[in-house]
Amino acid sequence: MNNKSPLDARYPDLLEGQDDPALRELVNDLDALYTTPRIPAQLLHAQQNQPFHLVASQHKQELPSGTLPFTTSARRWSRLNTLAAALFALLLVGALAGIFSVLHHHSTPAHPGPGPTSSTLPAPTPTPGIALGPRACPAQVATPAYWEPIINPYAYGGPHHVESVSCANIMGTPSLQALVTVRRGDDGRTLDVFVFSNITDAQPTRVFQVMGLVQGKAKISHYNTVMTAQADELSSLNRGKSVSAMQADLFREFKWSQRAGTLVQTVFPGMFPDMTRYQAEADQIQVNQGHQPWKLSATQVATALAVNLLNWSSNSSSTLLSGGGAHDVSAVVRVRSTEAVSGSITVTLSRLEGNSNGGIWEVISVTAPGLSITSPAPFSQISSPVQVSGTGSAFEGVIGKLVVLDHLYQPLGHAQAIGAIGMGPTSFSNAVNYRSTFPAGTQEGILLLSVTSNANGSIAAAVMEKVLIKGLSGAV
Repeated sequence: MNNKSPLDARYPDLLEGQDDPALRELVNDLDALYTTPRIPAQLLHAQQNQPFHLVASQHKQELPSGTLPFTTSARRWSRLNTLAAALFALLLVGALAGIFSVLHHHSTPAHPGPGPTSSTLPAPTPTPGIALGPRACPAQVATPAYWEPIINPYAYGGPHHVESVSCANIMGTPSLQALVTVRRGDDGRTLDVFVFSNITDAQPTRVFQVMGLVQGKAKISHYNTVMTAQADELSSLNRGKSVSAMQADLFREFKWSQRAGTLVQTVFPGMFPDMTRYQAEADQIQVNQGHQPWKLSATQVATALAVNLLNWSSNSSSTLLSGGGAHDVSAVVRVRSTEAVSGSITVTLSRLEGNSNGGIWEVISVTAPGLSITSPAPFSQISSPVQVSGTGSAFEGVIGKLVVLDHLYQPLGHAQAIGAIGMGPTSFSNAVNYRSTFPAGTQEGILLLSVTSNANGSIAAAVMEKVLIKGLSGAV
């Protein structure tokens, strides 16, 4: 039952002397909205398929003759303005509620599925005024002969010559920097590498150098980083050979650091089939020419990792969990071994440089249920001994085996992962001693935790993460 008093009694200043039914109806509607204990249902949800517009009225109503004096009219319209403001607020609340509902609906996938959990290999992001990759050097500084007198104060004291000059926005600014390589006249075809800024000045500024790369090479990447190649003289590939017979097998990448004021070594997120960006860019060229097409298949790359690094059978089954299509940039693959007591790993892959039009697949993460490395973090620089922590399931105190793998996937050192408790799910923290094949610097490698099957000793599960392995001195 409606116990409200008449409108004339509640709004005497607004309706005094007024018998216009349209005005009375408007006041009645505004009064209902203004005094209702809850927002009317029709205002709670905006139409999802209709855009919401607030349009101000541009029609001006003139007062009819015989209206109240100005002071009474002002009070009346002040009250109407208050009620109109309340109506506008209710409409605005309803509209916002509807918009939020639409946005929430569209931001929630209907069928969420597994996806990559690690860093990807994104496409280079251009910045206005900064090009990606090598650029033409200014004509006056483009020839090796121009750099001969500039290099002499810094170069090796024996016979040498400037071999190449290339330019790029290495420092991430619109100005160009020059990568200058100097070849020594020795049996090892040793290379010295320099980067200069202010390259058109009479005395360019040297901002980076790395010396003594046996069988060395250097070039600028598509990310404006400097990539080098050299022979690791103590690696499994070159150990015992003369320097003239050695092969370039160690690849490093250097990125400009504003804080350091020079280029510092960085890490490529991929770990297989390429350990470094230098190798990955070379592989992409080969694939573009029709070689090794298996690198265009996420499942084949994941299987190849299990075969080469875990010694699983080439018949191991691979199941695509997400992505992996011809134009996808990421993929997640489960690989299961063929052993009687089989195990599985989950492999996350990403297209090189985010290229969904023929980019090769690179493994960026390997995980397994109930197994993890929690420290050090991926892409960390480690030194011997490295303290490794994580989780797993212990059997008679042992969870598995920790191994540091070098740039050729060869073991540098290992230790057992011993559980905090003897049986069942637990944590571990153990030191791993290793000896680097590259004591004078830092190389990219992998930290591996594997679990062996009690039935036949084969690897049943594994996790891997990419790291930078520091040598004895850690020098560049």
